[in-house]
Amino acid sequence: MRAGTAIGLGPLGNRVAAAFVAVALVALATFGVMTLLIDRSDIAGLARSQRSEATTAIISSLKSLYQANTGWSRSDLQPVVALVDLSGAALELGSPTRAVVLRAGPQPLLASTSALRLTRAVVLDGRTVGEVQLAFPAGGLSPADLRLRDSLEKAAGLSAGLAVLGALIASGFMTRLLVRPLRRMSTAARAVGAGNREVRLGHDMGPGELGELAVAFDAMAASLDEQEQLRQAMVADVAHELRTPIAVLQAETEALVDGVRAADLEAFTSLHDEALRMGRMVEDLQALASADAAGLSLERVPVDLATVASEAAGTLAGRFRSSGLKLEPSLEPVVVIGDATRLHQVFSNLLANACKFTPAGGEVRLTVSAEGWRARIEVSDTGPGIPPGEQDHVFDRFYRGRAGRRSGGSGIGLAVVKQLVDAHDGEVLLETSPSGGARFVVLLPRAPTTMAHS
Repeated sequence: MRAGTAIGLGPLGNRVAAAFVAVALVALATFGVMTLLIDRSDIAGLARSQRSEATTAIISSLKSLYQANTGWSRSDLQPVVALVDLSGAALELGSPTRAVVLRAGPQPLLASTSALRLTRAVVLDGRTVGEVQLAFPAGGLSPADLRLRDSLEKAAGLSAGLAVLGALIASGFMTRLLVRPLRRMSTAARAVGAGNREVRLGHDMGPGELGELAVAFDAMAASLDEQEQLRQAMVADVAHELRTPIAVLQAETEALVDGVRAADLEAFTSLHDEALRMGRMVEDLQALASADAAGLSLERVPVDLATVASEAAGTLAGRFRSSGLKLEPSLEPVVVIGDATRLHQVFSNLLANACKFTPAGGEVRLTVSAEGWRARIEVSDTGPGIPPGEQDHVFDRFYRGRAGRRSGGSGIGLAVVKQLVDAHDGEVLLETSPSGGARFVVLLPRAPTTMAHS
């Protein structure tokens, strides 16, 4: 089942969209201001250049006309009038006698206090033949320049408006792309919390961290599903296993009460065996529950693993003898910081597991040794070993391979070992022994020298 999608943005989506828009607006505002400043600067520079060129052209034309006609007349000055009109300025040309020879352009500019006024002498062969007064519009911009500036400002404003609209559309689109996977994850998480273990996000959540999060979520959901299936299978198996001894106890006690069977040693031995069988199952469940809290309840003190291993081996010695197995300990004193009771449980579970799956006449070796900064514990047997397809699951809760189902195991013992070893900051490994059987290796940090001798 695939998690559903939601089209609403939600609070997070609104914040992300607002952030996108804010960033876009700041960028556009910065771009617009810089564009206008640069445009104004460019236009002002262009206007200065045009004023200089227009002034030079007017003076040059006046010189040429004066020299060609040995003076000025209004009819001869039409080219100058054209240049003045083209520049957008106002001109007044006076002679050395102060008589006005020519006026051209918008004359009010000459009296305007905001106009840019220039006065130039017309010098020919070292002699001043006239004086020119030019008045350019405010800012030095001609009507054409003003029209150009207004056009550029309108274009910049229109571009900014279109960019804002584009930013709004893009932010909404990008926000939906970002928020939709998060909404799917939220919906999927609620579904898993409600008990739907089939929910998966798939691998199309997007690149980068979103894709990694989806993969991690699916792995978590698959693990929860697997654990739940194992738990249900374990409950069914435990119920099945308990049903047999309970039925035997019920039948035996009814036979004793009804007088069908004599109350002899054989009858009581059978009842005792069935009671022990149920007791072991209850102990396994209790051990798993206590191992869940081991990291919080460990009483960490310096512990000699050789001593703990020897005590665990002594406790199970009778069981090994009754199973026809030989237990070979090789114990080197190694001190770790840990909980002696929990470590005793690690040894007991590993030895009991080896005893359960090793045929009569076989051998189980228990080794404790130092390996650099770590302590090494090995429990190996001469049994049939664990098939490759089952080795990745031997430490899973409630997992029982084919041999475990035949022996009536609960699938708890090795899971307890892993949890207790993890609580001691160690690791447990499964290897194949030289004889072909199983070899479990536990590595624990050794105690510092000062603590080991305290």
